[in-house]
Amino acid sequence: MESGEWKMENKRREFLNRNSSVRFQQTPTCPACGTASARENARYCLVCGKVLSEDYQPLDTIRSAHRLQGKSFLVENAESEEITDLFAREENAVSETAWACFVYSMVPYLGIVFIPMTFVIGGAGIAASYKYPRMGGRKLAMVSIGLSVLVLVIQILLWWLLYLVPKL
Repeated sequence: MESGEWKMENKRREFLNRNSSVRFQQTPTCPACGTASARENARYCLVCGKVLSEDYQPLDTIRSAHRLQGKSFLVENAESEEITDLFAREENAVSETAWACFVYSMVPYLGIVFIPMTFVIGGAGIAASYKYPRMGGRKLAMVSIGLSVLVLVIQILLWWLLYLVPKL
């Protein structure tokens, strides 16, 4: 009896090998990832979730790679708080500009140009913090001026080395 089952299985394999197109027509393949479905009447791909009745679309490969099939990318659906004014934050922008000048002054050799700007804008930041104490920024302006003195010393050392090295 068992040999009879083997014979039937071998005959079925031979038939499928001769008529291989029949085998591929039975199960649909996913247009996004190319996976053959497990059932003939499958609606969705088991791997990426794409609807098998739809045609291939340009972003299907990217969506199937990240398992994003069927998910919406609309920003309108996302819940977020409404921003009425972009510049509603009340902070001392002059002190923040002084800090930015300090950061730029740390560039070797060329940063020495920003150190005087840090002193001037930092002083204006301190004055603005006294005029509008609610905005703050006094500490940031003082820190940027104080650290600029240290950077000035380092920059002068670098320029001195630039002058000294060719003479050696």
